[in-house]
Amino acid sequence: MQHRINHRLPGTVAALVAGLALVLIVPLRSQTLPQDQGAHGTWQKLLKLTTTASVMHTKAHPDDEHGGVITKLSRRHGARLSMITLNRGESGDNAIGSQLFDGLGLIRTEELMVSNRYYGMDNQYFTTVLDYGFSKRIDEALEKWGKDNVMRDVVRLIRMDRPFVLLSRFQGNQRDGHGNHQTAGLITTEAFKMAGDPKVFPEQIAEGLRPWQPFKVYIGGVREDEAWTVRIDSGEYSPWIGDSYNNFARLGLSFQRSQVSGRYRPQPGPVYGYYTRVGSTVKAPEKEQTIFDGIDTTVPGLFKTLGRPAPAGVDGLLQQIEAAVKEAMAAFSLTDPSAVVPALARGLAATRQAIERSAPEPDAVFLLQVKERQFMDAINTALGVSFTAMAQPAGLPEPTGMFAAFAPAPTMEAPVPGQRFEVRATFSNRGRHDVALSEIALDTHAGWNAQRTQGGGAAVLKFNDVAQARFDVTLAADVALSSKPYFSRASIREDLYTLHDKSQFGRPASAAPAVAVARYTVGGVPVEARETVRRSEARLPYGHELRELRVVPAVGLRVSPGAAIIPLKAAEKRLTLHVDLLNNKPDGVQGELSLRLPTGWSASPASQAFTFARAGERAAHQFTVSVPALEDRSYEVTVVARADGKEYTEGYDIIEHRDLETRYLYRPSTTSVRGVDVDVAPDLHVGYVMGVGDQVPAGIAQLGYRVTLLDEQALATGDLSQFDAVVTGTRAYAVREDLKTYNRRLLDYVRNGGNLVVLYNTQELVPNQFSPYPAVLPQRSEEVSEEDSPIEILAPDHQAFTWPNRITQADFEGWVEQRGSKFWSEWDANYTPMLSTFDRGQAPQRGGWLTARYGQGHYTYFAYAFHRQLPYGVPGAYRLLANVLALNKTPR
Repeated sequence: MQHRINHRLPGTVAALVAGLALVLIVPLRSQTLPQDQGAHGTWQKLLKLTTTASVMHTKAHPDDEHGGVITKLSRRHGARLSMITLNRGESGDNAIGSQLFDGLGLIRTEELMVSNRYYGMDNQYFTTVLDYGFSKRIDEALEKWGKDNVMRDVVRLIRMDRPFVLLSRFQGNQRDGHGNHQTAGLITTEAFKMAGDPKVFPEQIAEGLRPWQPFKVYIGGVREDEAWTVRIDSGEYSPWIGDSYNNFARLGLSFQRSQVSGRYRPQPGPVYGYYTRVGSTVKAPEKEQTIFDGIDTTVPGLFKTLGRPAPAGVDGLLQQIEAAVKEAMAAFSLTDPSAVVPALARGLAATRQAIERSAPEPDAVFLLQVKERQFMDAINTALGVSFTAMAQPAGLPEPTGMFAAFAPAPTMEAPVPGQRFEVRATFSNRGRHDVALSEIALDTHAGWNAQRTQGGGAAVLKFNDVAQARFDVTLAADVALSSKPYFSRASIREDLYTLHDKSQFGRPASAAPAVAVARYTVGGVPVEARETVRRSEARLPYGHELRELRVVPAVGLRVSPGAAIIPLKAAEKRLTLHVDLLNNKPDGVQGELSLRLPTGWSASPASQAFTFARAGERAAHQFTVSVPALEDRSYEVTVVARADGKEYTEGYDIIEHRDLETRYLYRPSTTSVRGVDVDVAPDLHVGYVMGVGDQVPAGIAQLGYRVTLLDEQALATGDLSQFDAVVTGTRAYAVREDLKTYNRRLLDYVRNGGNLVVLYNTQELVPNQFSPYPAVLPQRSEEVSEEDSPIEILAPDHQAFTWPNRITQADFEGWVEQRGSKFWSEWDANYTPMLSTFDRGQAPQRGGWLTARYGQGHYTYFAYAFHRQLPYGVPGAYRLLANVLALNKTPR
């Protein structure tokens, strides 16, 4: 039976267009969007109940998705929507902060989760592979990741999610560009054939997964004049979201700010996406109306679609489910969405009976359990159920008096092992049908001891009635730190994550350790509502933000730098370590800090005591490490905190940005120290114009140079002549308007004998405007992504290669992630190209490092990736940096 889209709207639904305004600022946490609440949210939940259709969208990185198309499939056609994103974008650039690599991966994961709210996403999955940087070749991706590793992960996710249709963003060929993109396209089409074969990755079958053969697979990126199968117009206007599906998706995409800087560009009119069917197990026309053509996606057609006979009595139950949904849609009212609840309750009851009778057919049970969850979701939305669960310090009284309603939620820091606190849950029925509340409970991980101390029992709630419950929670002393990601890697050079809890495979983040559950009946049918337990943090004057409740260690240590170098020829071999010590224990803690050092090394002071009185207190400590002797290799120094009979040797960065859930990036409190054979010009003073954030200034300081960060006042009126070199940081021209405003002063500084070094920048750097001589930095500028690409030194006699260090091919060994990006394509004859390099299959690139004499000084554009090499102690990068910064000095 062919699927047909033919949802007739009640007259009241058309009125939604007048009442829906596009909301530009959404709640910070996982609260649903306004478009998913009330009448318009109820209508979309009803659309989900009309169909068994499901689609899995596959892609490589966050922001690759065809957002408008998948939004229409979910919000217009009611399809269950899932998405596989191969990696988390760890090796991209960061437009909102200094985090790179794994920290950036956590940011982009959360940004995608915000976008997914707009798309109407049901399930988001990730594989275990990491983004290793831009790649032009599919074979590079398959070499780094291992084709079997990627295929195994994708097949597992297909078997877990069991979608009807695979919709690949990419094709698996050169059309896709990025090697990661090509891999996503190739793996999708091959996994379509493999997921249903029990002989493929049989260990998954042994674990309990069942084979699953999707019915169809499509590839995207097809042009209108090519052989396409189906055309999808995401520019269609939706009266229940108040805009086109494409514009609504673009608004969601704008929250991926680390990539798009918050840009939102609505597009009126039709927006067509073209897809080609490249695999199918069902008969469908050459030109299709929908990607579900040829698949019976009606509820009564469930067993026909699966190719199984329906158990006795199930056909009648499936007819009852469909009839209940039709009755609910007919009863839908804009002014009273809860009018649909009686019919939905009957449909839910019939679904549960169908699940029980279909037990011999696990594929049918899986799809019916999806329908069960959709029914409960629709009932909760139609009733306007409000359910919250907030953690707070134990023993706080309820606010009283005439201003009690305006009292802010009690704030609470993240809890630690052994801590006691309260959770207060509130459930409200805002629909026109009475509900019989059975209980409010807490569903928690091991090590959480939760006892209900008040409320939460049986009660009948009429319109706008509220029920509350209190829980006394005590965490075990050895409770798991739920703030830790379930995945990590030991080194930046690893291309696959290690999973510390394999049961969480595919999740965007570690599972919430505490979830409140409200159980009630309506129309005699049991329903459940679930809500993650949260805590409140003050972000005044902008109010309070809600954070997921996650357990953190009692004491956290962050040591900087995380990687350091010491010049082998330094007269005094010393290293200064900065320790940021954080206390999370509410009643305070006392202890001692010390260092674990290589043999013969010493620290001053040898140890330092610390005392904290409350949670959230921090202290900054500093150690000077003296190194009597050093070789050209790596060493480790570990900071240890001892308190309450325990040792703490790790800490975390708190990854928090507007609109994103807070995440924690853990790392050992260890600094990797490398001896580097690098000579330096003496007594250099460097001015640095910070861009989006990087660790280059710290790298400069490790050479023994003095670094001053330049703010707007310094650029406008400061004495630039005091600096031996001025460096503009990563993407500074994209984020520092003051740099553009006062750029002429920097050129005057060069003309008068200064040394200006402009690091990697995007197209906001217009050489014809901001550089001394004409050049071109195109929007689609070249980059060299292979970190081991061949290097040719073009000007070997230039001072940049001869002093204070003699630069050779060896200085380009051991680089990480990439050579460089955003190379100039054309330049004036006054510029000297310094290096040539290329990826396999790419023409030699000479525009990554260009130097020119301007007046009495030097101007350098340096697009090679200092910002990626220096934090990981790459020796050659430090030797190059020392030379570039000394260009205005006379060799000795």
